Amino acid sequence: MVGGGAVGDGRRGGEFAVRLAELVQESGLTLERAAARTMARRPRDASWTVTFRQISAWQNGDHLPGAEAAFLTLVRVLTEHARGRARRGHRIGELLDEPGWARLLQQARARRPAETGGGVRRPAAGVFELKPRPLRLAGRAALLTRLHHAFAEPSDTPVQVVLHGLGGIGKTSLAVEFAHRVRSGHGLIWQFAAEDHTALAGGFAALAVRLRLPDDGGGPVAQVHTALAEADRPWLLVLDNVTDQTAIRGWLPATGPGKLLITSRSAHWPLALGIEVTPPDIPAAARFLLDRTGQDDGVAAAAVATELGALPLALEQAGAFISTAGLSLAEYLDGLRARRDVLLDRGEPYDYAGSVASTWTLAFQRLERDAPDAIALLRLLSWLAPDDVPIRTLLAGRRTSLPDSLGLTELAGLAGLAGDPIRIAEAVAELRRYSLVASPEPGVLSVHRLVQAVTADRMSPSARAAWRSAAAALIEDALPGRPDLVANRPLYARLVPHAHVALEPSARGMREIVDYLAALGDYQTAARVQGEIHADVLGRLGPEHPDTLTAAALRAVRIGQAGDPARARDLLAALLPLRERVSGGEHPDTLWLAAALVEQIGQAGSPGIARDRALELLPVRERVSGPDDPDTIRLAHQIAFWTGQAGDAEAARLRYEEFLPRMERVWCAEHPDTLTARDQYARFLGESGAAEAALKACTSLLSAHERISGPEHPDTLWARSNLAFRVGEAGDPAGARDLYTALVPDCERISGPESHVALVARVFLAHWTGRAGDPVAARDQCEAVLAVRVRRFPPEHFDTLVVREYAARWTGEAGDPHGAVSRYAALLTDVERVFGPESALTRRVRDGLAYWTSRTRL
Repeated sequence: MVGGGAVGDGRRGGEFAVRLAELVQESGLTLERAAARTMARRPRDASWTVTFRQISAWQNGDHLPGAEAAFLTLVRVLTEHARGRARRGHRIGELLDEPGWARLLQQARARRPAETGGGVRRPAAGVFELKPRPLRLAGRAALLTRLHHAFAEPSDTPVQVVLHGLGGIGKTSLAVEFAHRVRSGHGLIWQFAAEDHTALAGGFAALAVRLRLPDDGGGPVAQVHTALAEADRPWLLVLDNVTDQTAIRGWLPATGPGKLLITSRSAHWPLALGIEVTPPDIPAAARFLLDRTGQDDGVAAAAVATELGALPLALEQAGAFISTAGLSLAEYLDGLRARRDVLLDRGEPYDYAGSVASTWTLAFQRLERDAPDAIALLRLLSWLAPDDVPIRTLLAGRRTSLPDSLGLTELAGLAGLAGDPIRIAEAVAELRRYSLVASPEPGVLSVHRLVQAVTADRMSPSARAAWRSAAAALIEDALPGRPDLVANRPLYARLVPHAHVALEPSARGMREIVDYLAALGDYQTAARVQGEIHADVLGRLGPEHPDTLTAAALRAVRIGQAGDPARARDLLAALLPLRERVSGGEHPDTLWLAAALVEQIGQAGSPGIARDRALELLPVRERVSGPDDPDTIRLAHQIAFWTGQAGDAEAARLRYEEFLPRMERVWCAEHPDTLTARDQYARFLGESGAAEAALKACTSLLSAHERISGPEHPDTLWARSNLAFRVGEAGDPAGARDLYTALVPDCERISGPESHVALVARVFLAHWTGRAGDPVAARDQCEAVLAVRVRRFPPEHFDTLVVREYAARWTGEAGDPHGAVSRYAALLTDVERVFGPESALTRRVRDGLAYWTSRTRL
């Protein structure tokens, strides 16, 4: 029988190991760091490594001289650290119970083997052949728990589990750690090198010798299988680095109370058997690097871990190189970004034969020889973002045409994949054979960033350029071309990360990506990406090239949409003379820029000036482009809007009624620009006295916005604001207040707490709170918004002056007429200076000052 003879109470020993492991986890220290702290409390007559081995031996019930003292000191270190975590809210439970630790120590001592005369230890019974326990594991608790659960059910036949994943992902370390953890409950644990039949045969022969099995002529494999079938204690076989399922047929025992733990790079295993090993999370990987190097720069450690994709082999290799070369983590990070190909081949990982760069070499060579479609797909993936690649979309073949200038024969494989889902699936299967891509979802692939890096580094410079161009061509071909359509947005969302990697900033597709981001309402990102486009064009073509001027103008517009219209206005004002000189005063691009300047002048707080500029520009635009040109219609919209914004709601309403039918004819009633115009028409309809008609129009428009743009688009938020305001104007101030109360958190969550739409919603919430009977709350809410506006915008900004007007009014309504007079007097001086004595805002402020002055005399 295998492993005849007892080693003490396996259940109690298991409890001892589990409880010690739990305390390590709860304390927040790695066992290695705890061992280092243990050495600080003991006479320095040995290195920390010896102490660590003593502690590991004690945990396994294999007691070396001095291990008990080291163990007791370790317990104190862990317990003190765990108590500190407990004070910060962590759960420790009975592990801090001193009597409990006394019982645990007693259990461990009960496992001490009896000694013979002369003090020589009797070797523990059982048969064990394992690699040394890993010194460090990063973020593997969940996977170890899955292994324990997978093997938990008792069975009369061997239970089989396969750990599969990318080379260097830590499969062997995980298997060895598990085997050491369950050692006390097994009579035999044997680890086989299983990369080929010769290695397996040697392992079975060695095990047969170790078990002293009689030679019955059947060979070592049959002899071992018979012994395992007759075993009366559990056993575990670890078959490391199996190539695939077929490689171990006939080698696995079919009966006996055992476990079969297999590691393999191939992902071609039944789902019921396989556990895919993935990288640890970045925090765990960063902690590993800090432990491995003894440094404390957590920010740099996290950045290195991210660059390495948290691949365990790469982390160990980096730690080894940093320690050997005397680098800081920050210095290694700089070197990794500058010379990745060199550093991925440097460093000697502990207990691993190769570097990251060499680990996948054999897989690459076999794919290049036997699977040209697969290697073509992998080269394409190396020039895209690592996660969620919509590979079927990119290779759909509907319009795909790779640039003729690419000219490499290896691209022929990529062209052959286009439009052929079977060939794509076969190529994916080949890559999965080596776990070079993650478990695919339908039509979607992910690849580790270091696999991308090493694949790219193996190419010549000309091949790298060709494959990046191929990726860019496929992405641009897949872009649907209408970012304003809600139906296209899921596809844009899938393509945007890959476009940002593969496309040059000046590529046609990047302009489309910016338009998509703006249509989505993500103006901040749109402004940033447009800034990258402008910088690229400026560097290549110079400051006065027409393309540079266009890119600069688009950047300014996005800056204004992102919340800084004053800066956008100044940028456009500086660009307009350059564009007039380069392209001429009536060139369409010049007229477009002039209209963009009008918009930002108005948004920056000068609606009257914007209206007048638009009125001057309209005849020129009509003569050059015609009355039905979209840009002509947009300019007519600007005139109507800034007319109303300047205080003449009736004139604005009439202008909207004049051009809206033309807009609906040229576009359609539910085009985003048409909906925006209809929103403003409803607003000025209400402000001109038609409250019920305005309310009805806003209700219909909100439904259209939600259907066309989605519930979280900024245009939909504005539509909700318009509807809430019309509810109040129709005679329900409490209803308006409640609608704004619900709207403000959504605006702050979606667009940001200091976005324009959020600040406007807060002002209107204050207004309708006051109208509903709570002027004190209204005043306080206005004060809070005003503090933000004064900090973020110029003091003469139109919206800032309007908020000051609201604050003055509700100060008076809250019972402080003198305070209201003071606020109105200061405000009147500013609005007269900015907008003149006869503007609508100036008249309102003058009337408010007169009213509250009269109230002070009562």
